[in-house]
Amino acid sequence: MRSQYLLSAGILLGATGIGACGGSDQPAAPSASCAIPLEQFHDAGAARSEIPALTNPKLAHRGTVDIAYLLLSDRVIGFMFNGQPVAIPHKFLWHHEVVNMEVPGEEITVTYSALTGSSAVFSRTRARIGRMSVSKHVLNSNLVMSDGTESLWSQMFDLAACGPADGVTLDRVPFEEMTLGAWLSQHLDTWIASSATGLGILYTLYPYGDYRDLDNPRLLYPVASGIDPRRPPKELVLGVPSAGGGMAFPLSQLDQLRGAIDVAVSAANADLPGGRSVTVFWNAFAQGAKAYVAEAGGQRLHFHVVDGQRRDVETGSAWNFDGEAFEGPLIGSRLAMVDDAFVSFWFAWAAFHPTTELWSPPPSLSLLPTADLGIPPGPVDWELSTR
Repeated sequence: MRSQYLLSAGILLGATGIGACGGSDQPAAPSASCAIPLEQFHDAGAARSEIPALTNPKLAHRGTVDIAYLLLSDRVIGFMFNGQPVAIPHKFLWHHEVVNMEVPGEEITVTYSALTGSSAVFSRTRARIGRMSVSKHVLNSNLVMSDGTESLWSQMFDLAACGPADGVTLDRVPFEEMTLGAWLSQHLDTWIASSATGLGILYTLYPYGDYRDLDNPRLLYPVASGIDPRRPPKELVLGVPSAGGGMAFPLSQLDQLRGAIDVAVSAANADLPGGRSVTVFWNAFAQGAKAYVAEAGGQRLHFHVVDGQRRDVETGSAWNFDGEAFEGPLIGSRLAMVDDAFVSFWFAWAAFHPTTELWSPPPSLSLLPTADLGIPPGPVDWELSTR
């Protein structure tokens, strides 16, 4: 499937590889062939490779001084590790981008590319890959990792695109991207990345100035196809890949789909180009979106919101944010999550998927202005937020 993504991005793939990589401004060239020619990577300089990736950073529990740098509205990457819920905040990863976590038999790498707004969690166990670090390269401004060999690993393509491991894919670990408050509401016992790293970093400081402003077209590094003008460049979208180029769901439009400030949830239905039918669930309290295969009980389902609850049109069953029916004929059924969907800035998603389609909201909402996402004011009903 990933080779189809590479083809859709206009990147040449030879039947037996591209041959040796080169470029006079590049470090010593990997000896193996490159699925993506090395000249498509941008050499960002040695300073970038000095971004300090961490291994097994200190974790702290809620209510401790080590997580005082966080607000409930801060976005986190939440996942299960060694049977324990863990949250790694974007704030923390602005300064590290790569965190390796290891226990006997389980080795994962948590990543956040601040320049493309994209998160991913990978298992290194099956591929027997060493600890990851930040390389001196970027690809379409996106994080490129190194495993201590000459291989280059593209975060948004989940694979080694050049070097001895060329073509080896990484298994994605299921994770959720949402506000810390929403994650805590579901996992009160979660452990959270501590600011006590001994590096003297001010984790409340965003290091890139106005870079992430919605309409800011400034990029620190070039993208091969330029910036797609269909949406604001730094708008967050949920990208859902498919063989036909995939589809992007702007988070601001998913939020507008709620239609009322006292409604916390929405649901968007779509048929992906050349692929599956999906539904995307949005939760305003979590500021999170999840993509699911729109099928359960052997039938295609379409979703809408009735009285503040997501219900499928076909049976009237009610569904929570985790894709489980908690009421109605399909109670207990679960939707299959689209594991390779992820959030990123629009410019980055479009650069990696230039043939992507954009999800279109209902006509009554299509003329609403794009809005910055924010946490609804007032007290939050976290029990409701999980629905």
